[in-house]
Amino acid sequence: MQRSVQTGFTLVEIVVGIVLTAFGLTLITTVFFSSPGRSVEPVLQIRAAEFGQALMDEILAKPFDENTPLGGVPACVAGGCTAEAGFGSDAGETRDSFDDVDDYHSYCGAGVALEDASGNPPSGGQFSNYLMSVCVTYDGDYNGTTDTNTNAKLITVSISPPTGAGLGNPIVITAYRGNF
Repeated sequence: MQRSVQTGFTLVEIVVGIVLTAFGLTLITTVFFSSPGRSVEPVLQIRAAEFGQALMDEILAKPFDENTPLGGVPACVAGGCTAEAGFGSDAGETRDSFDDVDDYHSYCGAGVALEDASGNPPSGGQFSNYLMSVCVTYDGDYNGTTDTNTNAKLITVSISPPTGAGLGNPIVITAYRGNF
């Protein structure tokens, strides 16, 4: 007589297998299904970059200084250029009447809500909760630090996407406006 040997899993082995499978599926679903919430992030960053570039183009189209004549020649010279302490909008000026690069310095510091060239919020609502900052300093030796050389102004535009989207880093665009 031969005995038959039964093979299979015990109840304990089955329960351990189910627990390990559930743990593995939980990890896998967390990895795959957490990314849809972040898929909007690139869209918000692209919008911030586009608005920042448009704002920079607007700023660079302005004359170097209050004392720069139409056409830019002759360039203002030390003592004839606006002192850095005087940067910002002049009395009664609004964004649509800014007449030189350093007028935009009035947006420096804490972020302000985005606005178009007329000072109104952009239409369509796609830019709600974005913040902007524009800082202008003299940097005539082009090293990224403020100095007294009035040959160039360093313009830094910073656009912050909505923080509710989990984005913490602003899009920063810098450019120089030469005194010529």
